[in-house]
Amino acid sequence: MPARTFPTEPRRIPDDQFAISVPPLRSEDELRYGPRVPVAESYRTNLARIWPDGEGGPVFDVVPTRGSPSDGPAVLFPGTQEVFLVSGQHSFGRPSTRAENAETLRRLRWLLDFQGWTWCPSTVLAPRRDWVEQGAVVREARLDEVIDLARRHGQDVILRWDADGLAPVATRSGTDLAGAETPVPVRVEPARTGCPFRDGVDDWCVQYGGPYTRSSRIAALVWETHRAMLVDALGCQVCGGGAVSVGSPMGATELFTPSRQGGWQWGPPRTRDEIGTPARSSLPVRPIPRTRTSHGAGVVPGLVSDLPRPLRRCRRAG
Repeated sequence: MPARTFPTEPRRIPDDQFAISVPPLRSEDELRYGPRVPVAESYRTNLARIWPDGEGGPVFDVVPTRGSPSDGPAVLFPGTQEVFLVSGQHSFGRPSTRAENAETLRRLRWLLDFQGWTWCPSTVLAPRRDWVEQGAVVREARLDEVIDLARRHGQDVILRWDADGLAPVATRSGTDLAGAETPVPVRVEPARTGCPFRDGVDDWCVQYGGPYTRSSRIAALVWETHRAMLVDALGCQVCGGGAVSVGSPMGATELFTPSRQGGWQWGPPRTRDEIGTPARSSLPVRPIPRTRTSHGAGVVPGLVSDLPRPLRRCRRAG
């Protein structure tokens, strides 16, 4: 992990830093905003990051290059004609927190080791880092075996990479890929392992949002959670997962991670133990209140700063 300290002087958000959007307010009809591109199209534009020798070894990106000859998996795995990318996250299409995604990923990789599959870590991601899917590259296996593996882990689609390129393969009947099954030519290139929020450049990102208004604190909370998700999946040789700002708000509400189906989504309230804030007294904390904001009336997911202080113990008169 790099021993680098983020610059504390005010900085503007870099032009090359990827932008994200916050979830809809509770008062809106939508649970989350839709994806930047349709789901079927996402399989034609996604790229994959692969650690062929395992974590800690060289890292490569498999990037779509339409209209060009395709690199095959033999570039990374000599003598291999076909490999499969299986996601270990967003299992069975349900909304998932970062912790839930980490657990299903752990179970997938544990099973691969336990059953003796030949595999290495991978992350499939959107070009602008809207979402990530950590998983595994499986080789020396038949398509039907990998389909059965993915289906049992709640994955409706896997990616097949061969000499023609990268293509999605449905694992269940009725999965509509809308014609995206045609392989997309890809190019293998060394991955840039700097800031994942800035496409791997060796420089710091800048926190979006801030401490001044409720909406800016929510923006900062979502941005910091997104950054943590990217660092989990891609690493960062600039910050190593450490702080990039003086302070950040803590969420009193869980966040469901973005996926091919859409962006961030507010989840259930978190307990005091999950938040990690020390109790100020032995009295119970009252429920998070309904609030009004500059956006209009409605229930807004709470920040920790919104949690009411426990009632002070009354002093007896006289």
